[in-house]
Amino acid sequence: MTDAMADWSSLLASPAAPSTVMSPLELDGYLTGIIVTPRPEPILPNEWIPRLWGDNEPIFDDDAQIRIVFGAVVRHHNALITAIDRSLNRLETDGVADYRPLFLSGNQTPMYDSIRTWVRGFWKAMVLAPETWSALVEDERTKVLIRPFVGFFDLDDAGLYETPTNTDDSLDEDAASIPRMILVLRKLAQIRRTSGHAPQRHRRNKVGRNDPCPCESGQKYKRCCGRA
Repeated sequence: MTDAMADWSSLLASPAAPSTVMSPLELDGYLTGIIVTPRPEPILPNEWIPRLWGDNEPIFDDDAQIRIVFGAVVRHHNALITAIDRSLNRLETDGVADYRPLFLSGNQTPMYDSIRTWVRGFWKAMVLAPETWSALVEDERTKVLIRPFVGFFDLDDAGLYETPTNTDDSLDEDAASIPRMILVLRKLAQIRRTSGHAPQRHRRNKVGRNDPCPCESGQKYKRCCGRA
């Protein structure tokens, strides 16, 4: 566990912590979702910081505790950006997706409950940009980017995302695909922020493998999102 996550864990053990505050795993998923949400403008801190606590505000002992808690969140947020972008660069240059979210921090196969906790945080980030995520799932060419997460959604949260009846084998495949999807979503977010606009929303029954990728990377679909 990083120093930032250790500081966050100390908040959880404090009487100041609301019962609804995010666990380290959930926080990692939440901040990852904030970073990779593929909309033209980033999700600003004043939008996502209040969601850290759930329904209740924490009661801090003093300014020093406030600095420690918020410093931990900012450090982990920045560390995630560095790690995701480093892995994205390696994916683009070497074709290797080596990013490991927190639920993959050890060498053992992650427990499904750990992945669901992480994805619960990712979902909370998705809720902050519903139109962006809905547009992805409604397009036959880009809903593949969300599919690996869906099997780990809480049923009460699934909404328009059709939750499949998954076998253990398919859940294992989805869990293994999540790190690559994080990188592809980050790339899509970078492209949209550079262009300054979101692509037009439209549906298409099928995209050809040699067609331009809908994420606007300039590559063919089979060499970009279609590799997922």
